[in-house]
Amino acid sequence: MRQEHRRSTRFKVSMAVTLILRDSKSRLVLTDPVQGTMIDISRHGTRLSLPYIRTDDYHLFYACYDDPAKVIHFEVIDDEEGERLIIPAHPVWFDHIFSGPATHFELGLEFLVPPEDSNIIKLQAFLATHYPPQGGWLRRLFRRG
Repeated sequence: MRQEHRRSTRFKVSMAVTLILRDSKSRLVLTDPVQGTMIDISRHGTRLSLPYIRTDDYHLFYACYDDPAKVIHFEVIDDEEGERLIIPAHPVWFDHIFSGPATHFELGLEFLVPPEDSNIIKLQAFLATHYPPQGGWLRRLFRRG
């Protein structure tokens, strides 16, 4: 049996996101953006659903696994405000899902900034606006500790 090693509780969300693979040393964008859906989120990371995991010449998981300088920029765009929130992240797992109406990939990302980072605070505000807390889930999500 597998044991969970999560640092914080995850909460379900369904939101469109964009992933961009970048080289943190050269600051170059390495691939075209990949559109996906955020499935759940915690203070430390997120789980995504993606239609594909290879883009251009790169596999999003293995490119970062093989070279720690490669980072995924996780983007959320607030259409109403016209703002783009970008959080650097590193993939920690992926799986190809064959069941369900359509096959897809799931990708687990760990945020490379601490939960107190200003970008995480902005994400908290964005989620509070678009996903009103029910039962205080958002407050629990970003509670320190």
